[in-house]
Amino acid sequence: MKHAIEGIYSDGKVIFNEQVPIKGKSKVLVVFLEDYKEKMDRKQRLMDTFGTWEDGKDSEQIINDIKASRNSRKEDFSL
Repeated sequence: MKHAIEGIYSDGKVIFNEQVPIKGKSKVLVVFLEDYKEKMDRKQRLMDTFGTWEDGKDSEQIINDIKASRNSRKEDFSL
């Protein structure tokens, strides 16, 4: 009879969350429930947002550029 037991894979070992009801050797199938590639892709996308850039502007010029690029409504509105 087939029996499923949940566990955690860590550092090359599977640690079961409950006692294994089988004695001796038994053939097993390990299915990873989380997509490792997807997890790494998310991490890489996040890491790609970090970093620096080269620019000849000083901090005052950068602040002025940010303020100048702001969009705001000129007209009044009522609720």
